[in-house]
Amino acid sequence: MKKIAVIGAGGKMGFRTSGKLKADGRYECYFCEISETGINKLKEIGITEISTFDVIKDMDYVLLAIPDILIGKLSEQIIPKMKPGALIIGLDPAAAYAGVMPVREDIGYFVAHPHHPYLFNTELFDGKPDLFGGMAMQDCSCALYKGEEKFYSEGESIVRIIFGPVAKTFRVTVKQMALCEPGLVESVGGPMIMAIKQAYEAIVKLGVPEEVAFSFMMGHLRVQVAITFGLIDAKYSDGAIIALNDAMEAIFQPNWLEKMVNEDYVSKSVQKITDSLKK
Repeated sequence: MKKIAVIGAGGKMGFRTSGKLKADGRYECYFCEISETGINKLKEIGITEISTFDVIKDMDYVLLAIPDILIGKLSEQIIPKMKPGALIIGLDPAAAYAGVMPVREDIGYFVAHPHHPYLFNTELFDGKPDLFGGMAMQDCSCALYKGEEKFYSEGESIVRIIFGPVAKTFRVTVKQMALCEPGLVESVGGPMIMAIKQAYEAIVKLGVPEEVAFSFMMGHLRVQVAITFGLIDAKYSDGAIIALNDAMEAIFQPNWLEKMVNEDYVSKSVQKITDSLKK
């Protein structure tokens, strides 16, 4: 049985990852966590034995479930301890894209990130949808950052457990993954969603009942996404097109797309996320 250590096992992503690996049973698992809050959370799922970095030297896989801003610092303590032929797994492309981890030629580097359940997913669990992931099907992107080809299949197998149930895995480069996150989803999609939320709150203040505004917005977002991305055989009405075009000119700067969607912007964002500008 291969051995895997989860670094940051009781954190936001680490807790989910630890629970999935423990329940799956295909790996001999070790859970590294230093915060009292994280340790107490792990106890909730029956994990009472907490490991230190001393176990790293014996691990076949080391999974980094820690914030991007800490990966550069902590990987300097972790990677030198890993045995030759081991694989380090990151759950976000930022650290690899920024080059903040020490590089060894005798180990593998693998990066993966979940896509979360599809917007139109209709699965229910105890009568409720899974809006984050872990119960509903989701896709994942995977990248072999450095190392032998065998590391890709090994990393993908672990990804299918920790992010399961997984529908598709897409093999991409680290740069392509970074262009999607933070580039597309955090630097562009996130602010647009925040703007919609702010407009929704402003409409409520103007007197529209909150329940009405929420229902109106959620339903129209669904159909607007479907129309805009060509998922259904339908078009915007003539009036909607006029309103949309006028609003695009009023809301967005003429060069917003060129400014936001390019490698230079993503690189600066990733450097800030990983704190690598201070190095």
